[in-house]
Amino acid sequence: MKIDKNIPALAIKAAAGDVDLSTHPKYRSDIDGLRAIAVLAVVLFHAFPSLLPGGFTGVDVFFVISGFLISTILVKEHARGSFTFGSFYARRIRRIFPSLLLVMACCFAFGWFALFPDELKQLGLHLLGGAGFVSNAVLWNEVGYFDRAADTKPLLHLWSLAIEEQFYIFWPVLLLVAAKRRFSFMALAAGLALLSFAINVGFIKAFPTAGFYSPASRAWELLLGAVLACAMLSPRGLPLLTNAAPAARNLRAGAGALLLALGLALITRGHAFPGWYALLPTVGTVLLISAGQSAWFNRAVLSNRVLVWFGLISYPLYLWHWPLLSFAHIVESGTPSAPLRAGAVALAVVLAWLTWRFVERPMRFGASRYTVAILAAAMTLLAAIGGMAWFNNGVPERAAILDNARHQKSLVMVEDRDNAAACKQRYGFDSMYEYCLMAQPAREPTVAMVGDSHAYHVSAGLLKYYSSIGENLVYFGTRHPYWNLPAEGDPYQEATQQMLELALSTPTIKTVVISAHVRMDAVSPYGKRLADAARDTLRRFTAAGKHVIFMDDVPILPFDPRACIKRAGVASSATRIPCAMPRAEAEAQTPEHFAVVDALMKEFPMVERFRPTPYLCDAKLCWVMKDGELLFRDKDHLSYEGDLFIGKKFAEEQALKAARRAGKTLQ
Repeated sequence: MKIDKNIPALAIKAAAGDVDLSTHPKYRSDIDGLRAIAVLAVVLFHAFPSLLPGGFTGVDVFFVISGFLISTILVKEHARGSFTFGSFYARRIRRIFPSLLLVMACCFAFGWFALFPDELKQLGLHLLGGAGFVSNAVLWNEVGYFDRAADTKPLLHLWSLAIEEQFYIFWPVLLLVAAKRRFSFMALAAGLALLSFAINVGFIKAFPTAGFYSPASRAWELLLGAVLACAMLSPRGLPLLTNAAPAARNLRAGAGALLLALGLALITRGHAFPGWYALLPTVGTVLLISAGQSAWFNRAVLSNRVLVWFGLISYPLYLWHWPLLSFAHIVESGTPSAPLRAGAVALAVVLAWLTWRFVERPMRFGASRYTVAILAAAMTLLAAIGGMAWFNNGVPERAAILDNARHQKSLVMVEDRDNAAACKQRYGFDSMYEYCLMAQPAREPTVAMVGDSHAYHVSAGLLKYYSSIGENLVYFGTRHPYWNLPAEGDPYQEATQQMLELALSTPTIKTVVISAHVRMDAVSPYGKRLADAARDTLRRFTAAGKHVIFMDDVPILPFDPRACIKRAGVASSATRIPCAMPRAEAEAQTPEHFAVVDALMKEFPMVERFRPTPYLCDAKLCWVMKDGELLFRDKDHLSYEGDLFIGKKFAEEQALKAARRAGKTLQ
């Protein structure tokens, strides 16, 4: 095999799957210390984010370390002419699969007994994504308005593992091609790193989610490690990174430690990340690794026994800590208490050591030739189990959860996709940004409901009411249902503006119901803009002779409705008794908004107003569960039962007003 001339044939035994790196002559304890800093930063950030705002950059440190170590092995094997794809991927399976299989299996086992169907459905998809090393793509695809909070995704952290393994699908192939064409490995790594970094910087503003999850915008971090590996194995090297003078080593270590510390302390979730900010932890890591074990900081700090111990268990600790914190969040229906989070971290450390000692090491360094096949088969089985849970909607018939099946259904958004498709076809809507529902798509509409998801969550009740009196309701919209709101590149708002025009211009539509989750006021620039837009909207509809009904929003809950439901086998769940919030707290949420609405109602006396709050609340409490029915599916959206309940009250109010009008007519 032809190899890169810049890389000498090395007589050093490569770190293959049957070699324990911790006893290898070339083992570097300082790199394990660096791993420890990375994993402890991530764990601390996830458990107590305010203590270390940039702790999440520990993942970027892992990327550089991984790129350095794996590329070192690959370059050495190419230099000896001993590289094979089979041996490389067998080592990856032995290294990655054992701990990962154990953690994912335990997560699913707990989820089977404790999670509600929608939660287990999502866990099943994430299990499938984790087993296939495409978690980053799954999470990328989930981002959206109704996406569940990150804290409720126990396998969220597997996105970084997916990035690594996707990189290692292509990197060995590219190195093999470069070796056969006698192309410099270092030049290849540096060129690809620059390209990937450019993609990262280009994506971070326009496509932040893609910039975070895409392997194309993350590969440069692993490639920095690869460049360093090539430099340290090349006779010529890179003087800036390979100068062996003690002063130069100490300077690199000090600069690297400073950059790493700045990243951990200064970068926050509010920054556009990775972008340029990711250079702090990644370049810092490169400098620390290049300094070598003899540099004072690496020798005295990174090679400390405690740090090295945490470094050895860093992989299973990374795998265990997040599911424990996430499940605690799910069970508590909110952020767990500080003692509970601390306990979860302590348990993660214990489980990580047990996993490293009794699972990872025996499987990684065992002599059985069937290990790889068994691990691959187990991962395939786990993927199939995850797929089963996903395709079966979280297996709602599980015996463990049947007692609360009725309440669990209330947590899921009910969607009539066939009706939506028929409505979109009728109006020629051909994009995902346009949405509508219609009681009878074959008939002309007589009532239009316009708004965002806070109109949608009362649409079923209103569809039922208006159908009962012979009217045909159509629901339009996805964003704020007001004219003259700048879309500013938001295609949903642009589509909503077009649908407002449709409601205005359709002659058969006599009644328009407006409902939205907006917060108007008379002070802030955006609040005033919303108020002006609402005023213009009411003016246009009333001027066109439409009967307008303005629906107030529902209260925003200070807790997740899931807190009202008992989870099987989890003693601390269903702690929200009574399942309600103080009415005074609900009424104090948006006084400025309701002051604007009151003024608009005086300005447009012909506009009818409907208030859901009096029907959800009594004198003291606003009820989330009423007469055994869960009325909310999340903190600010009604459940299907809540939708029908408000629809019923709307119908009663309309009937009462009609009776009053009839009485006045008779008089």
